[in-house]
Amino acid sequence: MIIMSSNNGEMTPVIIYSRRTINEIRDCIIENYGQIKYELPFINAVSVEIPKEKLEKLSAHRMIGAISDDAIVSKTPIYPRAKTVRVKCGNFEDDMERIFGSKERGKGVGVAVIDTGVSPHYDLVKPANRIVAFKDLLANREMPYDDDGHGTHVAGIIAGNGYTSCKYTGTAPCADIISIKSLDESGNGTESDILAALQWIINNGRLYNVRVINLSLGIKVEPPYDDDPLIKGANAAVRYGYTVVTAAGNNGPGKCTINSPGTSPLVITVGAADLTDDGEIKVANFSSRGPTLSGDTKPDLIAPGVDICSLDGKNPKGYAIQSGTSMAAPVVSGVAACLYAMRPNLTPAQVKQILVQEATPLKKEDRYAQGRGLLNYKLFLNL
Repeated sequence: MIIMSSNNGEMTPVIIYSRRTINEIRDCIIENYGQIKYELPFINAVSVEIPKEKLEKLSAHRMIGAISDDAIVSKTPIYPRAKTVRVKCGNFEDDMERIFGSKERGKGVGVAVIDTGVSPHYDLVKPANRIVAFKDLLANREMPYDDDGHGTHVAGIIAGNGYTSCKYTGTAPCADIISIKSLDESGNGTESDILAALQWIINNGRLYNVRVINLSLGIKVEPPYDDDPLIKGANAAVRYGYTVVTAAGNNGPGKCTINSPGTSPLVITVGAADLTDDGEIKVANFSSRGPTLSGDTKPDLIAPGVDICSLDGKNPKGYAIQSGTSMAAPVVSGVAACLYAMRPNLTPAQVKQILVQEATPLKKEDRYAQGRGLLNYKLFLNL
């Protein structure tokens, strides 16, 4: 089966699924169609650029299950434009206890952030470096960097410890960050770049005790749902034992606007919460709504996603304010890391169940806008 959009170029980037394993199609593809970009055994697929006119012949191969576009994936757009924040540095040592707390939230747990990279901000590398691994799939650079800033902001919402400000901390300020750079300086990448990042985590995640994967990115869902590459990848990651947290998208307030892979029933999909002028909590107008194309209720819950202050990727001592479901998802990723730190034997399904069941419903909001409600802050403050 071929799942392709129109493409007038000579070479077409595609993801090819094997009916069994990639070993049975690797040699055939290399000899007849082109060089393989990524091997993705966790979903029995490879990514490759091949001449468009050869697609039909390739699809007829008895071991080919399906062929789909290797489409462009983007960070969930920032809304509104990011703003830099100037803060007066506090005394970190005097405020150590307040920042870390007696239970050291998230300590020892790795959170993988698939994004634009991560900068070595003071709040992640001091007093000890908690960027424990960095993989650059785009330029193969070894040292952590972020040429966009989105990934650093996301990482700070998860694991920033407030070293510089003694004020702005993530929800798991003692967790470790594993950064996989799959998005470029404009916040764009391909589906195969994201899948390759997931494959890297599956291959290497146990070395860093990765328990949570944050995906503050997405793409518009196109039917058929079951053939979506990102959904296939996210589902496989969950089955390998990882909690996958995704941004719902910033396509609201219309219905059926949840991005992939947030439409997957196995991931935790997070919408953005905002405050009214009267101080009431509401769903942010831009936050994507369900249901999914298959009728599932999404998002699963909402978390703060407007005017969130976190790390500035361009200034190792600076902070910036950004908004979007990209900011809401890592709030939840940090809480998931806290749960794993306290209860290491939890499964992804159990973590999702706890977060969803403990959410606080908003009386004035539709279930397809808020899911089960607002993330319960008492849950992680007491961890």
